[in-house]
Amino acid sequence: MSPTSLARWLPFLSWPRPDRHLIKGEFWAGMTVGLMLVPQGVAYAALAGMPLITGIYASLIPALVAVLFSSSTRLGVGPTALTSLLIGASLTGLAEPGSAQWVAMAAWMALLSGLLQLVMGLVRFGWLLNLVTSPVLSGFTQAAALLILGSQLASLTGLRADWGALFATPSPGLFDLTAAAFGLGSLALLILARRWRPNFPAAIVIVGAAGALSWALGYADAGGAVVGALPSGLPAPYWPGMLPWSGFSALVMPVLVVTLVSFLETASSAKVESQRSGERWNENQDLIGQGLAKISSGLCGSFATSASFSRSAINLYAGAKSGWATLFAIALVLVVLLWLTPALYHVPQSVLAAVV
Repeated sequence: MSPTSLARWLPFLSWPRPDRHLIKGEFWAGMTVGLMLVPQGVAYAALAGMPLITGIYASLIPALVAVLFSSSTRLGVGPTALTSLLIGASLTGLAEPGSAQWVAMAAWMALLSGLLQLVMGLVRFGWLLNLVTSPVLSGFTQAAALLILGSQLASLTGLRADWGALFATPSPGLFDLTAAAFGLGSLALLILARRWRPNFPAAIVIVGAAGALSWALGYADAGGAVVGALPSGLPAPYWPGMLPWSGFSALVMPVLVVTLVSFLETASSAKVESQRSGERWNENQDLIGQGLAKISSGLCGSFATSASFSRSAINLYAGAKSGWATLFAIALVLVVLLWLTPALYHVPQSVLAAVV
């Protein structure tokens, strides 16, 4: 097989050879994205109803697989808000959030969606992504933002009951005012940071500061909702086990929807990257990379990944030139997984809602 043919199937072989100048820029771009990956991963795992550590798992091996086998090497692949929301909504009523059954069904969603994308890439059905127009992408993004905001309002404001109880008997006692202060304060700071310093990794700074303040106030000891203990170390290989036929049939539509949403998320980010680089977008190879990433996520006991709008944009704005930046981001996630997960214990869950 010629080097050109080999690079077609293994895109990382065509990455630029690292030199001092390139590595310096890639390092700082990778650190910027990596500092976003950890708090977002934990927040999106909560949104999907998964154990919080699985959000960090989904930011490690799936991100590595995606960058190695995708043509768009600067996409921020990992957990995303909309995909996580869809997973949580799809599995509601089928299992208890966070339970072994829930995790198994989420892993199957990742495996089946990934297999579908992989097959579509191999048979060169990527042309379907080119049918997505800019107005469709714009409408999709705005609708997704509204859905995500609605899903996080209760956690963000510290609401202890459901909305029905609040409307029936409005009372300040239904709110955890400390959680509301953490959540709304964090949201305000994130909005200000995005407006004035869009390249600054505000999420990790705010999460860290909130965790320190929560610890100082004894918020967890007072019964406040915090992240809690997270396991350290690499994810173990995971096989979800066979589901009954009724379980698989219940996942058919959710898998198709997650696959479609991943198409849209990938298209919106990859088209921006290809325009900035001046290179033709290889949509089929990106489908293969995204599919393999989802499969690897399911085999880590995590949930379906996709291309993140925000992380992809920040990666570009931070000056990333190739997949080397993503490797540095993944290295930072690895350090967190091995040694730094205890630092997340005291982070209030309302702060995670603000990050989402």
